[in-house]
Amino acid sequence: MASAVDRSAPASGGVRIPAGLRRAATLGLGLGLGLLCAGQASAQNYPVRPVTLVVPFGAGGPTDSSARIVARVLSDRLGQPFVVENKAGGGGTVGPMVVVRAAPDGYTLLWGGTSSLAMGPGLYPKLDYDPVKSFAPIGQVVRAPHLFVGRPSLPAQNLKELVALAKAQPGKLTFGSAGAGSSTHLAGESFKATFGVDLLHIGYKSGAQAVADVIGNQIDLVFDAIPALAPQVQAGSLRAFGVTGTARSPLLPGVPTIAEQLGQPFDAYSWFGLLAPAGTPAPIVQRISSTLTEALADPAVRQQLQSAGFEVLGTSPDAFAKTIGEELTKWTGLIKKLGIAAQ
Repeated sequence: MASAVDRSAPASGGVRIPAGLRRAATLGLGLGLGLLCAGQASAQNYPVRPVTLVVPFGAGGPTDSSARIVARVLSDRLGQPFVVENKAGGGGTVGPMVVVRAAPDGYTLLWGGTSSLAMGPGLYPKLDYDPVKSFAPIGQVVRAPHLFVGRPSLPAQNLKELVALAKAQPGKLTFGSAGAGSSTHLAGESFKATFGVDLLHIGYKSGAQAVADVIGNQIDLVFDAIPALAPQVQAGSLRAFGVTGTARSPLLPGVPTIAEQLGQPFDAYSWFGLLAPAGTPAPIVQRISSTLTEALADPAVRQQLQSAGFEVLGTSPDAFAKTIGEELTKWTGLIKKLGIAAQ
């Protein structure tokens, strides 16, 4: 009787691979291809049910308004509701923890920003998430500079005069913010460190309270969102000293940037973007990213976001990941250097 022949055995001099190992390898390859095809098919059908967009701050304000604009756009283009869910608390660190614990399937996303991903980790060292490792970045969507304003009765007509006044009276001028560790507080601390001035920080429970006290001559200066301050600047209730971005704001084109006035690079932005939990299939991340990029190229969508005081970005997942890393290093370094603690 003829014996069975192992036709995989080399004719001469080769390495013989056991049949069982070959079958396992073939099965593994097939399984991998199957999962890849399943992931691609899932991305083609995505989404098949409503998507939750977690916003780590309360309703109202620039964070919430920008998220709702993007949610509406994605709903229209992907054919399923993108439902905004506000999860405030912990200076913007509660919302990300909700997303980290969610299934990595593209149905729970984070509207993450400066406070949640770049500042929070330095202020709350025991967070249950890592800004770099816990998320799959989809794209940075918008950013907004702050406006540096003061009471009109200050004996300084422009930023150079203000810096000279602050250096002549160290610690005498006060600046308010939305509280210790807030983005407006850290913008002020960055200004102090960059230009060598000593301003006394006064923390409030909200930026609106700080602005009210500048208008009421209780404190001298404040950093805050441009849309919130522009009406008071135009009415003469506040004096604008500079924009913290790299370009002037279209809302106040007559106000120069801090950098162009003082001849030294300076920027401090609040920025926001979309992220999914780490492990979300790459085809789904790419589908959301490409849809978002197309939407942000629409003049009508751009106009909505710009009217809310934002610069429209629309970066790739890789570019957003790079920005998160750079901003995390920048702000946690400043927080550690100054020993700032969250209130």
